[in-house]
Amino acid sequence: MQVMVLGGTQFIGRAIVTALLDDHQVTVLNRGSRPLWDPRIRQLVADRNDAAQLKQLGLAGFDAVVDVSGTEPHHVTNVLAALPHPQELRYVFISSAAVYNRSVASPPFREGDQADGDTIWGGYGEAKAECEAVLRGACHSGLTVLRPPYVYGPHNPDPREQFLWARILAGQPVFVPGDGGTRIQFCHAQALAQVVAAACAGQLAAGTFNVGEPASYTLREYLAILGEVAGVPPTVVPAPDPTVRARDYFPFRDAELVLDVTRLATHGVVNHDDLATGLAKTLTWFRKNGGISDEPTPQELAWRATRWNALPDESQWRLQSVGVDDPRRPWD
Repeated sequence: MQVMVLGGTQFIGRAIVTALLDDHQVTVLNRGSRPLWDPRIRQLVADRNDAAQLKQLGLAGFDAVVDVSGTEPHHVTNVLAALPHPQELRYVFISSAAVYNRSVASPPFREGDQADGDTIWGGYGEAKAECEAVLRGACHSGLTVLRPPYVYGPHNPDPREQFLWARILAGQPVFVPGDGGTRIQFCHAQALAQVVAAACAGQLAAGTFNVGEPASYTLREYLAILGEVAGVPPTVVPAPDPTVRARDYFPFRDAELVLDVTRLATHGVVNHDDLATGLAKTLTWFRKNGGISDEPTPQELAWRATRWNALPDESQWRLQSVGVDDPRRPWD
């Protein structure tokens, strides 16, 4: 089968291409800014923001398209305009849990919940939802939409698990929003890639699916697993100022993000590591490839310059200000 992957050389796309290579002929379409790692990969170079560039490529002969890099509606319309018969293709779109509108639905989000985007993601969720809508109008019965929560694993460019490991391994405090009870959910990039491979092979019916590990975790539970994997118990400190946004000192927003993933299982696709196993593999990769460096945000620096002492049960922490100015500079 001839499969075109839009993107395909960074994180999720790289995992998907790797999962497809043994059974399919894979072409990546991207801007050519990153090197290929396997001689079996064919590459087409173009910017999907440029509709004319895409049309000049002659995008014919593909049986399936996997769209990893579509984040704006025009990304999708430009590709569809360049494909000879998009309605005849299997089109697999990597969407996001950010499409679920928490103002009208509550976690765990289900595929049938309102999915026109959540404003807490700064326009990302709305744009992904618009991409889905464009594809549904063009691809008819051949569209598979996959909605993961937080994706992790080797090559992750987003400072999430490595952000926290850096502080844990350096013996520095990890400041958490509130009491650390916010629940979040994860999906390993390789598990997502296996679902994509099943969709391309026709082993997964077209449709919309949440993809992720069935379990969810509080922020404190997540930090405990990170510490267990690293062999160093984390020092968890509730953020002393609740008015400071979580992203100024923590790699996740203080917003519950949990999906119901049972629909995918009812279609016969179950492929995931538990979080501890997946994180252990991820830490091994980061240790071999760098990327674990304690580089505190301005807000963390301000809070680190205070005296903090463990309470008797060592499950909560308090901070006592020593007069350090708080720059309150945003960090994302």
